[in-house]
Amino acid sequence: MKIILAEDDSMTVEIYKKKFEEVGFEVVTVSTGKEALRCVEKEKADLMLLDMVLPEMSGTEVLKKIKKDGKNAGLKVVVFSNLDSEDDKAEAFKSGADGFIPKTEHTPSELVDKVKEIFG
Repeated sequence: MKIILAEDDSMTVEIYKKKFEEVGFEVVTVSTGKEALRCVEKEKADLMLLDMVLPEMSGTEVLKKIKKDGKNAGLKVVVFSNLDSEDDKAEAFKSGADGFIPKTEHTPSELVDKVKEIFG
């Protein structure tokens, strides 16, 4: 399974990339919204973990473009963000998110378990 991790905090990227790779996931990391869109075009990923606050283009904009484009119908996009109010969650789902995981509520190991659940 290949995951695109769209996150601009390098420490967070390092921690989560290592956790996912330990259990056999391939992880591609990007740090801006524009990089996330380019990556979706060239990588055949199964899942994108998408932060809502990214440089150049917000996670919401990225999500809308991915879902509108339709070329990546098999790609699941799970929002992974510190913005976790009910309004933030509603906006994410309205924009096409397949899931929402608040960063503050899960340890790296718990996030890996949640992603494993998504893939059965």
